[in-house]
Amino acid sequence: MKTRVITIGRQFGSGGREIGLRLAEALSVEFYDKQLVTLAAERSGVIPEVFENVDEKAASPWLYAAVDVNGITTYIPTSSNDRLFELQSNLIKEVAAKGDCVIVGRCADYILRNEDIELYNLFVCAPMEIRIARKQAQEKLDENDAKALIKKTDKDRRAYYNYYTNKEWNSPESYDITVNSSRLGITETAILLSKIFAK
Repeated sequence: MKTRVITIGRQFGSGGREIGLRLAEALSVEFYDKQLVTLAAERSGVIPEVFENVDEKAASPWLYAAVDVNGITTYIPTSSNDRLFELQSNLIKEVAAKGDCVIVGRCADYILRNEDIELYNLFVCAPMEIRIARKQAQEKLDENDAKALIKKTDKDRRAYYNYYTNKEWNSPESYDITVNSSRLGITETAILLSKIFAK
């Protein structure tokens, strides 16, 4: 039997990660998000902070990028973006082949497109005012700072996805289901999706 993998793209502040986590728990399957960065660092022997600074970001046009690691500025070749993408791609294929799971971000929908698995690609969105309110509560930011952070993170995610896939981030054609998390809320959205994907 083929493994079933659900990938989740998401706008920043839409609750996509939380929905993915609750969906994985409801389906009793593995959940992968930022731990892919840690696993990639362990596999390559690179300290995790280096990869965390380039996670879900397109390669820089500059030869070197400055990375702050424990208060010390380190200059690294921008190919670290590409190296992380390569390592994460291999890890994503490995975990997808191993068993049913939910994977958040990191172009997993594109990376797994030709794998012999049962693949479903979701995208989670929400209106800007809802996302601002969530980030204000989560990060203790004022409205302007929350909005700026959302715009920057969405811009980074779009550039990353478009750079590595030659597709358009958040384009409906890239996904099987697009859901507005503000309609039902995080918990009810996860419950609805778990009913759709229940075996």
